[in-house]
Amino acid sequence: MPTAPRVSIVIPLFNDAETIEAALESCLAQTLAEVEIICVDDASTDDTADVVERFRERDSRVRLLHQPHNLTALQARRAGVIEATAPHVLFLDGDDELLPDAAQKALAAATRHDADLVGFGTEVVTPDGRIVGGYQKRLAPQRAALSGTGVLGGLFPPGEPAQGQLWRFLFRTAVVRKAYELVPTDLALPRVNDLPLLFLVAALANSYVSIDDRLYRYHYGRGGSGQAVETLDQAYFYADAIRSIDSIESAVRSIARTRSNPALLLDAYDSARLSIIGHVLSHLLAHTAQHLVDDVLAHLNTCAPPVDLVLAAARFHPETFSALKRRSAPVELGAAPVHSVMLTTRSLTTGGVSNVLLTQAAYLRQAGYRVLIVARRFDSNRNLVPEGVEFIEMVGRGLPERLTEWAAICRSRAVDVIIDHQVMYSRDWPEYALTARALGVPTIGWLHSFAGRPTYDGSGMHGLLKESLPLLATTVALSPLDVAFWKLRGVTRSVYLPNPPSPLMLESKGEALASRRPGGRIELLWYGRLDDRTKRVTDLIDVAHELRRLSLDFHITVIGPDGGDLTSDRFNELARARHLDGFIEAVGEKRGQKLIDAIDGAQAFVTTSVIEGYQLTIVEAQARGLPVFMYELPWLMVVQGNAGVVSVPQGDAAALACQVAAVFASDERYGQLSVASLVAAERARSYDFAHLYEQLITGSLPSQYSPVPTLEQAQTLLDWTIFYADQHTGPRADSTARRRDGHGTGRGRSAADSQRGGSSFKQHFWQRAQPVGRSLLQVFPALRPLAQRVKAMLTVGR
Repeated sequence: MPTAPRVSIVIPLFNDAETIEAALESCLAQTLAEVEIICVDDASTDDTADVVERFRERDSRVRLLHQPHNLTALQARRAGVIEATAPHVLFLDGDDELLPDAAQKALAAATRHDADLVGFGTEVVTPDGRIVGGYQKRLAPQRAALSGTGVLGGLFPPGEPAQGQLWRFLFRTAVVRKAYELVPTDLALPRVNDLPLLFLVAALANSYVSIDDRLYRYHYGRGGSGQAVETLDQAYFYADAIRSIDSIESAVRSIARTRSNPALLLDAYDSARLSIIGHVLSHLLAHTAQHLVDDVLAHLNTCAPPVDLVLAAARFHPETFSALKRRSAPVELGAAPVHSVMLTTRSLTTGGVSNVLLTQAAYLRQAGYRVLIVARRFDSNRNLVPEGVEFIEMVGRGLPERLTEWAAICRSRAVDVIIDHQVMYSRDWPEYALTARALGVPTIGWLHSFAGRPTYDGSGMHGLLKESLPLLATTVALSPLDVAFWKLRGVTRSVYLPNPPSPLMLESKGEALASRRPGGRIELLWYGRLDDRTKRVTDLIDVAHELRRLSLDFHITVIGPDGGDLTSDRFNELARARHLDGFIEAVGEKRGQKLIDAIDGAQAFVTTSVIEGYQLTIVEAQARGLPVFMYELPWLMVVQGNAGVVSVPQGDAAALACQVAAVFASDERYGQLSVASLVAAERARSYDFAHLYEQLITGSLPSQYSPVPTLEQAQTLLDWTIFYADQHTGPRADSTARRRDGHGTGRGRSAADSQRGGSSFKQHFWQRAQPVGRSLLQVFPALRPLAQRVKAMLTVGR
């Protein structure tokens, strides 16, 4: 009497005539004799069934079942499991083999531990017999033993690529049958038909063990994986893997309803699903003929929500981000009504970026919108949030978690438009914009510094900005010259808007009077953050040196918190080293009324910044009636047409001191500047900001805010780009560092230099441009045809 089978080996077959013989020989060679081999022919059109039939005649342990029509391996395995008589089952594909002791060793482990699943290793070989060690290692069991809900968590750990090969396990037959009860009998899955079943089995299983032995021989390259995708039909076939994982969602949720902690199961499923989506996306982008990629991405957007493609890329295949950014469909402003606006930054502080954001929030509330502020990092000052504005501080760790959280916020708060204030300062903002774009939410990027800032910093941000700014519905800069820069870089959806007034400016409305020239000591004021790299605070020491040389009775007060490269104590040390103590002093930070009192106690504001985006301190000082003396920053909106400002060439401390001396020598000139300052401050306050922001978020800004670049602007941008490249790499950078260390000469630019004017400026900086010419043309590729013409103009008279 034949012995009852202890292991059933189920083999789904479709057109495997060339390989099934080796597969069956490996089954019959098992050291465990008590096996049954159930072959399920899934309506093959070749001789597969005939080959199996010859083996069946040879050995009664071989059985052959016929599917009436092709239902894919998912249903062929079901038919085999239903017919199985053994308490445990192994799965074998028709083009692979089992090692001789596979059934015996796997069954021994299952019996010893009473396990629902037994994991084992796999031997991976190429057609010429070589071992594929890397893949073989990835297929090896990663956990020794698991129990309860830990089985699913161990086999499908959230955040790790999902693997679903059924042939890496021995199963308790009853558990597999229970899993199949949750799968529709008519479900056909041409791609990834094993992972859905394995996931359900892992969710239902109570115990798992593994052994290190390699019991399965997998023939790498025999299937369709890794092949080039040259037709849309091939792409659709690969993309069908997404439908496979989606097909068990209702079953997963059904199991979850029976669990005390369903989140564990649902998180594992969501991760496995994103893993499959990410794998499909990566494979198709890597292997699809380029002329088909747009159509393939369009199809993928029908297979899964576009935001899931982005989240899958973030978690599992970040190398696909570049293609998604380039090829995702734009979301236009004004395409849908706007009710809810999100403003976002790194964290809420008392700094300039946060002040702009908070004032915007108040104006948008005034215009009738729901406003949400989201900080993408921790450490925000929640007390700054305006009344009626919701605030969220994100808690996710790592970009994949944060993007998932970002998408959830956009959905739950029904966000219609996003204004991102970190575009100039963050390298991951494009991923947030891409996520929002996938949800149909347009993002507006607010640039808080002059477009030349990345050149000056040497940050390499220009490449990222050029590639990623097209993700934005609109890029908001702070001046027409900035708009020209970005449009010349190919960012056509660029506009400029003034920054909103600060509380100090609003409080000063109708309060300050024109300042009067003092009869005694001249009190000069500088305030801001002590950031010497961008604000050149230590240039004030040069200015003080020149003022003293001119025999003026003066004092310069420097107010502000310490910066990353300069402190008040260090500043005062440098001043003492130049014997200027008593003439200039850094006094630390002042806020509120103390700052206003300090401004009102001064007769002029001095600024030495080398680069700014808006420089609100200029109009704040002017709002209190102070004339302004500064290095030229001609793109600044606040200085254009501002008769209360006196500017000199960049870095020319001697010229700045001479202008201060000349103005304070004339009551009339000083009075004119003071009155003009008040006029300029009133102009800066006069915009209808609520209306401007409403026009911005609805895409209805007048064309005047998005001017066409001119040749004159292009020439100016060339000047300043060369200048900033020179500042980053040239002698000025070295001399600034030496002065900061106390080794500088302490002299500003000479009076002769200051008299040379704009022509000398252009000639000097064109000469300094030779080492950075290549990077300049990378920044402005649109200007290549004009390069020689502009060069000739700039170098005239050399």
